[in-house]
Amino acid sequence: IQYNFSYNNPHRHFIDIEICVEVNNEKELFFQLPAWRPGRYELANFSKNIQKWNAYNEKGEKLFSRKVNRNKWYVKIDNSKKVIVKYNYFSNILDAGSTYLDEKQLYVNPINCCFYIIDRIEEEHHLNLNIPKNYKIACSLKKKSDNILIANSFDELVESPFICSNDIKHDKYEVHGTLFHLWFQGDCNPPFKKIKKNFLAFTEEQINCFGNFPEKEYHFLFQITPYNSYHGVEHTKSTVILLGSERNVFENRYDDLLGISSHELYHTWNIKSIKPVEMYKYDYTKENYSKLGYVTEGATTYFGDLMLYRSGVFNWNQFINTQNENLKRHLENYGRYNLSVSDSSFDTWIDGYQLGIPNRKTSIYTEGALCMFMLDVLIIINSNAKFSLNNVMKDLYMQYALKNKGYTEKDFITLCVKYGGDDVLDIFKKHIHGIEDYISTFENILPKIGLEIISKDNPSITASLFGFFLVKRNNKYIVSKVILNSVSDKAGVAVEDELIEINKSKNINNLKSIINDSTEVKLTFKRLFDTREFNLKKSKYYILKEIKKINTNDPKINHLRNFWLNK
Repeated sequence: IQYNFSYNNPHRHFIDIEICVEVNNEKELFFQLPAWRPGRYELANFSKNIQKWNAYNEKGEKLFSRKVNRNKWYVKIDNSKKVIVKYNYFSNILDAGSTYLDEKQLYVNPINCCFYIIDRIEEEHHLNLNIPKNYKIACSLKKKSDNILIANSFDELVESPFICSNDIKHDKYEVHGTLFHLWFQGDCNPPFKKIKKNFLAFTEEQINCFGNFPEKEYHFLFQITPYNSYHGVEHTKSTVILLGSERNVFENRYDDLLGISSHELYHTWNIKSIKPVEMYKYDYTKENYSKLGYVTEGATTYFGDLMLYRSGVFNWNQFINTQNENLKRHLENYGRYNLSVSDSSFDTWIDGYQLGIPNRKTSIYTEGALCMFMLDVLIIINSNAKFSLNNVMKDLYMQYALKNKGYTEKDFITLCVKYGGDDVLDIFKKHIHGIEDYISTFENILPKIGLEIISKDNPSITASLFGFFLVKRNNKYIVSKVILNSVSDKAGVAVEDELIEINKSKNINNLKSIINDSTEVKLTFKRLFDTREFNLKKSKYYILKEIKKINTNDPKINHLRNFWLNK
């Protein structure tokens, strides 16, 4: 099965695609476009980007075809020996999971725009790329020739994004016989010596935790943008990472570069190899429901950061800041009182990764990472530093991934109990399947590994004093959250209100000094149909917590903490 990619007017953002298929005695063929992409568990409706779609035989004669549903087309073959489907795909979104074309690059995530033929998904697929001669190709697929890539199956094809450009910078490093490629697309000059030193360190740490690397080669594909951006998507043999702006990505945002890269690399084991049974064989046509997002994304978020500290890439402050940021996001999201992290995983298919309606759900990344943190610490304490959550993840890899089978939530819980005892079941009952407060559990277990929880003021002055958050959109100050029963809520401040005046001043940028100089503040909000004024008295809301290290000479505490940090 061969795909031909070409384009004539890149500024229009349309890619011309052909699928050439030899007929195997079929009377009809069904061409299926995926309805979602692995790594983002929400329906995507990629077919909305197709402008033209037609089928022909080997003589160029048009065949009868029709659309069966939003993602599937039917073709009547008649006596044809070959079917050629020609269509175009609009490609004007640049993120880590999209497809994009302009005068500088052709960037494709095949899951967006490549059809598979039902019942022929296991066949070899070839990609013929008609691109300028001076373009390089960054991709994990093997090459048949300069511009022809080969995938052993449709699954491998859609797991293999590629960037074609004359502006790609490339370097590589090796760990335990595996070659890791670094590809940077964009107007940037990567400090490869510094990058390779750090990447080699956290890569080696992760491989040591699992015993081996699942693949023989791996590719980091970076899209470096001139504007602020942050997005990553994992694949079996590669990852695409979008990060900007280009002016500071290797300086002020270098921690972000390291953090997201470590996260995506850990996914090579956790979700690309270790898969929930519900996703062991992807069904691209519909939702693949699972409540294990707290493992697939939560464990990856937690271990991605921890590996940076263990490998010496992050210092203590850099690492603990990642955990405190998770804690901050947890405490600022009142959806934690309504939907557990396991149920939020199940519900990603409803509204994806957006905040959604106020206070409805939680994040499988943030809440999942905090729950994995709790499990890890409890296993270490209860086993007296013989085991950790890493033993659970390694067992999932050895007993399930390497034996070509998916794991269930029961399997995960059983392994946690195996290494941490029955006490770990409280974490599942209270925090993973339940909506009980996390802080009391942290206050109970963290001192045993030499950490403590302390209170701190919320840096948002409106959140701290009045109970509502502001975000800046198109130079407007919009209310994004209101805490229930706060002074703001009782007065009538609502989500999506626009703050237009403070004490009759339109200088919203001077909000902090005006509020600090007043005991009571008059805030004017513009709403859909009217404008309202509220006199709000200062109070205390959105109290945050943060984790700090305790200086102690207790040998048991230091032993447990050092085991956790692998020191």
